Amino acid sequence: MFECSIDYLRSTPKSNKMAFLLVFLLFIAAVSSDLRISFKTHVTSSNPHTYLRQAGPSVSEFNPLDFFMSYDETNQWLKALTLQYPHKCKLETVGQSYEGRDINAITINYDKPTKVILLANLHAREWAAMTAAIYIIHELILDSDSYPEAGQLQWIIIPMPNPDGYEYTRLEDRIWRKNRTPQANNAVGVDLNRNFGFQWEMLMNAVDDNPREETYRGTGPFSEPESRVIGKVLRDHADATLFLDMHTYGQYILIPWGYTDEPAPNAEKARAVAKAGSEAIFNNVYKVGTPGELLYKVSGSSLDYCNSIGIKVCIAIELTQGGFEISPQEIIPYGTEAFAAVQAMALEAN
Repeated sequence: MFECSIDYLRSTPKSNKMAFLLVFLLFIAAVSSDLRISFKTHVTSSNPHTYLRQAGPSVSEFNPLDFFMSYDETNQWLKALTLQYPHKCKLETVGQSYEGRDINAITINYDKPTKVILLANLHAREWAAMTAAIYIIHELILDSDSYPEAGQLQWIIIPMPNPDGYEYTRLEDRIWRKNRTPQANNAVGVDLNRNFGFQWEMLMNAVDDNPREETYRGTGPFSEPESRVIGKVLRDHADATLFLDMHTYGQYILIPWGYTDEPAPNAEKARAVAKAGSEAIFNNVYKVGTPGELLYKVSGSSLDYCNSIGIKVCIAIELTQGGFEISPQEIIPYGTEAFAAVQAMALEAN
């Protein structure tokens, strides 16, 4: 096309060249504009990094529900939210991982007294938990008018408490579970959900004491920087109405205790809250019970530690049913499912 245009200019009288050039430049500008609009409208997971560089700090410039964001992209988006909506949310670094990455918490409706703490992706490979947290943040801030009851609650959300492990799943091993601290015998990593400081010393399974196993519990309670950070957040907000730890997979809503079949002191209330969450999910049946009832007993979990420090209701939810890997097209459906359950449990707990 460009060669034909040049030939035309050479053969055209001088009086007509300026008019042709003007039309030609207007054509190029229109095409460029269309391409920019198309790019913004149809961006997919195939090229998010280039798109994010063009997007800049405005949250309206890209959709975080179209692809699996990296650690840096997630923080970029969270920061953009707090810059654009300072009256709705604030971002705080609550600690650092072993490899020195910031662990960030976003607080939404920070002027409301009733607190809900939401944790996701404690296990690195459970991406649907992280994207569900991103979906919930997205809806609470960008579509808050659709959720007036949720707008009366203060939400403290940590979407990526295990950033080292998450980045390792992106770049090296998709099904990695633990964090990335060096361990004995050249092993790496601790299962953070076996490392909390309540009933840690109760060894439920021999493999939990083997550094090479994916459920290795660590050298002691709170031996890991990431679990210490989450433990402090829970203690700092022990007046919370609800704590939710989101995992995948299996379609379970779990209540304390995890380490024993004995009922927790607030088991009746926790079961009612979990049941409300299960009933709010229309397309799937989530079973409600203790880890021992539905899966297996576990010690040193965030669920039990939360309950031990007096948070009103503590829940763990296992989202999805098909495995640890989901497609980008499933981010919104699973996010919608998670938010339905989470909002129902938050309202029931309150």
